Amino acid sequence: MKKKIIIWTITALVLATPILLIYLTFSNSTDCSQLVIDTYELHSGINIPEVEFVNCYYDESSNTRISIYDLNSNIDLSKFELSEFKPESSLLNGMALLDKSERPNNPKMYLASGEKWGNKWAYLVDNNSRRLWAELSYDN
Repeated sequence: MKKKIIIWTITALVLATPILLIYLTFSNSTDCSQLVIDTYELHSGINIPEVEFVNCYYDESSNTRISIYDLNSNIDLSKFELSEFKPESSLLNGMALLDKSERPNNPKMYLASGEKWGNKWAYLVDNNSRRLWAELSYDN
């Protein structure tokens, strides 16, 4: 009986360790160093297609990450709403981190946003240029 308990304990530890390590990796991936696209997709539930160009910024004081993607194909817009976009709008908190040339300038943009695990996320898509702005604001 003791042997079975020991075997079950060891098995549980062996299985739990990788799960814990994966969780810690994703939960600590707040900046631009690793798993950027994956963390956006996990929070939003929206797949980001293959990308040509990526630029990423992280603001430690606001705990906000914003990325710009030039997509190789159109993104599925079924979870997006067509939105009137004005450059001065505050749809994305991290807009100030972007260079002026990187900021959206199309008045008709597609927006999807939400909150998961206490973290706010937003996607803004210019379907004409196939450019995606993705933002994740981590709960402080």
